[in-house]
Formats: sequence, structure tokens, C-alpha cells
Amino acid sequence: MNKVINTGIFILMIGCLSVGTTAAQNQWTPEQKAVWETETKLSDQMVKGDFQSFKDYTDDSYQSWPMKSEVPIPKAVKQKEIEYNISLGIKVDFYAAIPLVIWVNGDYAYADYYYDIVFENKEGKKTREHGRWMDVLLKKNGKWVIVGDCGGADQAHK
Repeated sequence: MNKVINTGIFILMIGCLSVGTTAAQNQWTPEQKAVWETETKLSDQMVKGDFQSFKDYTDDSYQSWPMKSEVPIPKAVKQKEIEYNISLGIKVDFYAAIPLVIWVNGDYAYADYYYDIVFENKEGKKTREHGRWMDVLLKKNGKWVIVGDCGGADQAHK
């Protein structure tokens, strides 16, 4: 019963945030929209199983610092983690993100957002996770790429 109530509250919160976010998106600058478009393209590709896109949308200097990690993880190690998960048959079934803040200053930007994701293993078991994330981006040769990120699952939903 508690799980049903928590899920209902989460859906209600997402709905409320979506309405507020949609209004905010109408006031985004073209650069803010371009940053969020980069975020959306990357996540769409990963849901489709195109994990090559991770290389395309991250700079060589990329560092990730998930909440579950004691230290930041460089791009090469993150790529190995992705490849390992693929070898286990893990895929992304569903992904949605709700932007909260997108800040842009010249060729630098960051995006703070809530996410909701469902993973599926090769046996068909699904695992849901939601939390918060922040990506730091750099505009390089006219294209936004992620240079760093930090975040993870909300403690209450692990």
C-alpha cells in the first residue's frame, strides 16, 4: 500500500512540475532550448539502444560523479560500464526527464533535471529508478557536448 501511495505522490509531483516546466520552456532562450535538445537527443538514442551516442555527446574530458561513486569516473571507464551493462543484456525500457534549470553563459551551460528510468535485464525483470541529475556542457565547434555530470537516485526510492 505504501508503494502505491508513494507512486501516486510521485506521479502527482511530476504532473505539477511538468505544468510549471512547460510554462518555463516557453520562455527559454534559443541557447537554453539547444542545450535541452542535446540532452533529449542523447537520452532518446540510449533508449533506442544506440550507446554509441554516448561517445558522440560527451567530450573527451568528460567526468561523471554519480552519488553511488566515491570518486568521479572518467569517460573511458563510463564507456566500459555501459558496454558491461549491454553484455549483461540490460536495456533502457523507458526514460523521461523534466528540466528544472538550464543556465547558459556563452559556451558553457548546465542543466538540472529530475529523471525517471526503467531498466530491463535479459530475464525481463524491470527496475525503476528516479532521481535528480546535473549535466555541465561545453559548446564545441557549434555543438553542445557534456563535459561533466553528477546525480543519482533519490534515497527514498532505492
